[in-house]
Amino acid sequence: MARQRSEVLAHLAHCPACRHYEQQQQQLKRTLYRSFSPVSCSLSTEQIMQAIYLRQRTTRQLEELHQQQRTRLAHLQTLSSLLMISLFILTASIPVLLFLLFFNQPELLVRTLLLLSDVVDVSLVALTYLRLGLSFVSQDNLLLAALAFLLLLLAAMWLRLMRVPQEA
Repeated sequence: MARQRSEVLAHLAHCPACRHYEQQQQQLKRTLYRSFSPVSCSLSTEQIMQAIYLRQRTTRQLEELHQQQRTRLAHLQTLSSLLMISLFILTASIPVLLFLLFFNQPELLVRTLLLLSDVVDVSLVALTYLRLGLSFVSQDNLLLAALAFLLLLLAAMWLRLMRVPQEA
C-alpha cells in the first residue's frame, strides 16, 4: 500500500495532466464538504415529539367528535322515522275513528265535528293574521331584508354546526 502510494506521488510529480486532475478532485472534495456542513436546529427532539403527540391527540379528538356526530345522526334518523310512522298512523286512524263514530255514536260524532269546526275556525283566523303580518313585512323592504338576513344567518350557523370536523 505504501509502495503504491509512493508510485502515484512520483507519477504526479512528473505528469502535469494528472497533477491538474488531482487538484481538481481535491477542490471538488473541499467544495462538497463545505456545502454539506451540519445544520443546527433550534428545536429539541422533545419539542418535536410533544408536537407530534399533540397532533395525534387532536386527531383522536376529532375522530371521536366525528363518531359522536355519526351516532347522533343515527339516533335522529331513528327518531324521525318513528315520528313519521306515528304521524302516518295517527293521520290514517282519524278517518277510521270518524267512520266508527258515525255508525256507533252519531251524537258523539256531531260533538267531535263541532269541536273540529272550532279548530278550523281558529286556524283560519290565525292564518288571516299571519297573512296580514306577511303583507306588512313584504311592504316594508327594510324589515324584509332584516328577515332575509336573519334567515341567512341561521342557515349559515346550521351549516357550520353540521359540517364534518376536519384535522387542525
